[in-house]
Amino acid sequence: MENNQRKALMSGLLACAIAATGCSDGGNNAVNAEPSGKETGSASATAGNADPFGKYDPPIELHIARAVDQTWTYPQGDSIDDNVWYREYEKLLGVKIVHDWTALTGEYNRKLNVSIASGSLPEVFSVSASQLKQLADAGQLEDLTDVYEKYASDHTKKLQGGDGGAALASATFNGKLLAIPVVNAPFFESNLLWVRTDWLKKLNLSEPRTLDDVFKIAEAFTRRDPDGNGKDDTYGLAVNNYLYGPITSITGLSNAFHAYPQTWLKDDAGKVVYGSTQPEMKQTLAKLQEMYKAGQIDREFGVKDSNKVAEDIAAGKSGMAFGAFWNPAVLVDAVRKNPGMEWKSYAVSAVDGALVKANVGFSASGYTVVRKGAKHPEAVVKMLNLFEELVHGSRRDEGQFITVVENGSSINTSRLAVVQSGVSNEGAIDSIDLLRQAVNNEDASLLKDAVTATDFYQPTVDYRKDKKIENWTMAHQFQGLEVLLDNYTGDRLLMTAFGGQTPTMTEKWATLDKLEKEMFTKIVMGAASVGEFDAFVADWNKLGGADILKEINEWLDSQKG
Repeated sequence: MENNQRKALMSGLLACAIAATGCSDGGNNAVNAEPSGKETGSASATAGNADPFGKYDPPIELHIARAVDQTWTYPQGDSIDDNVWYREYEKLLGVKIVHDWTALTGEYNRKLNVSIASGSLPEVFSVSASQLKQLADAGQLEDLTDVYEKYASDHTKKLQGGDGGAALASATFNGKLLAIPVVNAPFFESNLLWVRTDWLKKLNLSEPRTLDDVFKIAEAFTRRDPDGNGKDDTYGLAVNNYLYGPITSITGLSNAFHAYPQTWLKDDAGKVVYGSTQPEMKQTLAKLQEMYKAGQIDREFGVKDSNKVAEDIAAGKSGMAFGAFWNPAVLVDAVRKNPGMEWKSYAVSAVDGALVKANVGFSASGYTVVRKGAKHPEAVVKMLNLFEELVHGSRRDEGQFITVVENGSSINTSRLAVVQSGVSNEGAIDSIDLLRQAVNNEDASLLKDAVTATDFYQPTVDYRKDKKIENWTMAHQFQGLEVLLDNYTGDRLLMTAFGGQTPTMTEKWATLDKLEKEMFTKIVMGAASVGEFDAFVADWNKLGGADILKEINEWLDSQKG
């Protein structure tokens, strides 16, 4: 699905790992790190409940399984068995980590499935959504409802619930919390419209305010020789052959027609339907076909992936694209090659003048679970509390628990934590708001309560003064973050209703996904009529889509208390 490509692209292009563990402060020291151990005790505790950081005395052993990656590096003298997080667990919480087994990332699921089948589960381990469902159905997981309520710190509860409770709900079955979700902020995924503003100026065009403006700009960028080379060789809108994802996708334009492709939506009756098969998608494809026929989309887009389309942008062929806020990381190469090239992002306008919603992924990307009958299930909650304090809290320690710099190389240490989580939408939005205040006032101290995105502060402030290319990417990403903050929060963020994988999805999704993209590409290129969309919907349901929807709705029904 879209999530897979998104993750792959993000890993390669998003230098600042916002979604996972928050950004570093870039040496600004804007976030005040309290001395280690200060939060121990009741400082962050939920009033009247157990100590979120209470130390076991005598210490306990916690048997875990975990995935490791052979590309990981460690600070001098450290290893997967002895690292800064494991030492902190033992020192602060009295928890000694014991590996029952480790496995390379590619082998982890296979080895875990063997453990599940043999009934030899470790006490604590990570699972996917489908593995969580399997273990929940089999009654093999400890109920964490009470220990989460008693031991989760106020700070942890705020971060975990910052998506409106969707991630925690996805870990809850029949009213029982059976996992700790790894939350993230799909807020960052919203598609924006990126426009070459130097071409706007050259053609004496105004910035886009409506969707009609966008279409007029697309026509002008195609017909009025914006690059001035005397050739008919430019396009209004860049699109790649995958159709979706964070770069040169059709998702932003779809949103303008109130279509939400590759997303599980709830209809008026509360049942999940598939966004790509809804009538609004047909309207989007009709418009794309019209733009293609008018030469506003590259006639060869069907054979060009996002990398190839990025090369075309660098060659000055396209003037608009829908994509994520971080697209300047891709566009900067074009800017280096084309002095005077300039890009700016805009919110997407709707075809009917209504407010646009942006469809985004699910807010939980994985789960930590405890084997049923484990003696100390509360230990995972305490470790989560510690992670949130050291990575996203008042004890944030960039140089020890997030990234260690040795011999000029950065070593990611936050991934060594056994229980991890990211920043939810609420934390991300609050942080971007603080970032904007800090940038506009040139006051880094305003970032002291930010839990992510602090990296953007100094490059943006510097770029506003000197316009140096080395800060172009971060400064323009910051402009994209401002557009997100002003336009895609609250009910204008449409998160997919389901983030798991059903049995039929495992078996048939590749076929359905291929069917969708081939038909949509044919429609855009005029090789199939817009009317064939209806036949596609029927085929999609017949070839497994209807079964997937039935499974998803049954899954979600099983999670109701």
